[in-house]
Amino acid sequence: MDPRVFLSPSGLFVATMILCTAFMGSSFPSGKYLISELGMPALMMGGGRFLLAGGLILAVAGVRAGPARLLPTRGGSGVKGLLLVLGVGCLQTAGTMGFLNLALGSLSASMASILLFTNPLWTAILAHFFLGESLSRAKIAALLCGVAGVATCLGVSAEHNLAGVLIALAGSVCWALSTVVSKKYRLDQSALVLTGWQLTLGALIMLAISALVGEQYDLSAVEGWGVVWFVWLVIPASIGSFGLWFYALSKKGATLTSSYLFLVPLFSTTFAVLFLGEALSGSMVIGGTMIVFALWLINIPVSRLAGGRERIRRWQRRRIDWRANESLSQVPAASE
Repeated sequence: MDPRVFLSPSGLFVATMILCTAFMGSSFPSGKYLISELGMPALMMGGGRFLLAGGLILAVAGVRAGPARLLPTRGGSGVKGLLLVLGVGCLQTAGTMGFLNLALGSLSASMASILLFTNPLWTAILAHFFLGESLSRAKIAALLCGVAGVATCLGVSAEHNLAGVLIALAGSVCWALSTVVSKKYRLDQSALVLTGWQLTLGALIMLAISALVGEQYDLSAVEGWGVVWFVWLVIPASIGSFGLWFYALSKKGATLTSSYLFLVPLFSTTFAVLFLGEALSGSMVIGGTMIVFALWLINIPVSRLAGGRERIRRWQRRRIDWRANESLSQVPAASE
């Protein structure tokens, strides 16, 4: 294979999304360790994680482009820009992660993850109506295959709480809405600035809710591997994943970009096997294969699908003609 393929726009996009989803997937075992082993409150941990990540991103962006470029503007208006990053922060950071943490109170982690990562399906539906992205039968089939792959990979329990299911789905819809808003109403500044502001504002909302519900924790108890996992959550799993996410979203359609999120549960399960000692099941292998097939299907250009359908039709016509000729050859000749 020509190595220049990986340097093409399509190759760079695929590499970006694989790295992005790998970072996202790593946050699940990292967060599980901090919450389960160290007893950190979920909202406080998430708020602290995203506040540090957002602050670091804005600091880097300020050094690179100057403080004046940090003002979130849209169409030259600072008010519109602030409303945009506030809306994305509420949906992407506070909404999605907040609803996910609430759902984990009544659902298993597997069920909550399955429901959260149905968001490519909701994104495709919303993008069809609000972004003009066509929702073809091939895309629908690919998205449903991806959802089924996630369910198979993680294993679905028949026991679930209806309220928890609705809360988890609310988090999934929040992510889909954030994706559509980010794509439709773009910030004047870079994807880095958008990432920094949405993480910072979303984190402040999470910390405010944490204070309202009375979460408390002694941070001096975090040491050793706890520090390592928290730093990983802040830098690769937050700065890396969200930065790459908004960059990729600026390059491709919302439906295509969101379809790669099906890889997140696959990566999170893999990391859990490697670092937390969880068992590798056959369902993970089967589900992972379904996810890869779904991504392949949704990435096939429409022209190739149309060409494939045309080849099938030509083959069917030749088969009909062959059968017709075969039938004629078997007709006995008329007697003289």
